[in-house]
Amino acid sequence: MKKKLFGLALTGLMAVGVAGLTSCGGSSVANAGEEFELLSLDEIKGTDEPVVVEFWHSFGHNIANALNPMVESFEAEMTALGYNIDVQVTSTGGGYDGLRERVNLGTRSKSIPTMILGYPDHFADYISNDILLPLDGFVNAKDAEIALEGVDLANNTNDFIPSYWAENQLTVKGETKICGIPFNKSTEIMVYNASLLDPVLEEKGFLDQDGNWTNPTWDQVWEVSDWVLDNKTATWTYNGAPYELKDVEYPVYVDSEANFFITVGRQWGGDGMYTTVDAAGEGTVVSNNSTNKTVQEYFKEKADDNLFQFPAKKSQSYGSNLMQNQSAVISIGSTAGINNNASKKYELKATGIPQKAYGENANNAVIQQGTNLAILSANSNNQTRLAAWMLIKYLTNTENTQLFSRETGYLPVRQSALDSADYKAFLSAINDPFEGMVARAVNAAFSQKNYFYTDPAFTGSSIVRDYTGTLVQDIFIYDRSFDDAIKTLYDELNSLDIKTK
Repeated sequence: MKKKLFGLALTGLMAVGVAGLTSCGGSSVANAGEEFELLSLDEIKGTDEPVVVEFWHSFGHNIANALNPMVESFEAEMTALGYNIDVQVTSTGGGYDGLRERVNLGTRSKSIPTMILGYPDHFADYISNDILLPLDGFVNAKDAEIALEGVDLANNTNDFIPSYWAENQLTVKGETKICGIPFNKSTEIMVYNASLLDPVLEEKGFLDQDGNWTNPTWDQVWEVSDWVLDNKTATWTYNGAPYELKDVEYPVYVDSEANFFITVGRQWGGDGMYTTVDAAGEGTVVSNNSTNKTVQEYFKEKADDNLFQFPAKKSQSYGSNLMQNQSAVISIGSTAGINNNASKKYELKATGIPQKAYGENANNAVIQQGTNLAILSANSNNQTRLAAWMLIKYLTNTENTQLFSRETGYLPVRQSALDSADYKAFLSAINDPFEGMVARAVNAAFSQKNYFYTDPAFTGSSIVRDYTGTLVQDIFIYDRSFDDAIKTLYDELNSLDIKTK
């Protein structure tokens, strides 16, 4: 009997998580879990012992290299103002899901941090475990030094991108609360080897007058993929040197199985193809429907014709690895990963992800991704919470959100950052040797901003997403039928008391 990739990964992750909980987040905090009270900044000023903020994230080396200097600058600025704050930053490994599992495993022992990154569906789990601190008291503070800049909810003003802000409004004990502040946002884009493909795209009429592949469709992708399969020894010249394709089995790779399932379901059928949430905040999985079956069978036929695949089919995590070794020409993944696809052997261009169609009746869809900053209550007190909040304010201010974007490929979370002259100049500098590739990714992301969607979070929705990725692997990697794979999915979710329909 086969073993699913997700099952193996989760088993290993849990083992690592249990063994490693004592190595981070295990320190004792005085008055840990005390009832929330909004302190004044004077109450954490001039302390002999530092106010320690434990901050967990799951960024890899490259993104952490952009985050860490910002944290150090925060500490230095607070020190200059008379505040003794020590931010202990830990990368937990295992990606965002690994971070969530580590928190859930450490909840009982309070081996959890003060501050964390997470998705709304992660926060829904933390709310269920009664460890997430609503941020309304900080956001709406009367003290201007504590209140969130650019946000005056009483007067209906908010500088944060509306869809980013909205996903953090969650139900806590029957009331809608602010459960996180947007930090690193992204979406999916399509990148391609333009040195090879631009002449093909031009011949097929897919390029606009500026030489850009705008509004790509899946049918166009199939045409390009067909051409590559017919020309597996195709060559190109870049910077005066000749290059050629190598061992192409699938010209196109899609990084995220779960994003794929949810997105193409929306493109073919609209909303309500994945999960629904009722007025009480209870979620139901509705993935077993005729639209999803038709769509997954359609794409499975394309995969069987070798037109596209998921990297796991080649024992890879990302299509970027296959782009780099010239065995793929198109990769669909996060804006934050664009530099991983770049090479000195070809010009890399970026555009929006393929849609089924465009126009008035089209169900265009591209996922809104990225995590938010939150504060956990179980292993924190009101001093550490206030210090963490000041760090959240700092990391998400106008200057820092655009700085983080420029260095990583994530998107700014504030409108004031998007409107700034510096950021507009950055977006126009697509040929800059240092920032040009990220600028291409961000421009591609913004070209599809009207199609962004999110799914409502509920307790267990992060688990649903994990198992949905496994379902796609079942179909495309292990050749199971949609009916068999969806039955397994529903059986597993039902065993975890997650409702299905």
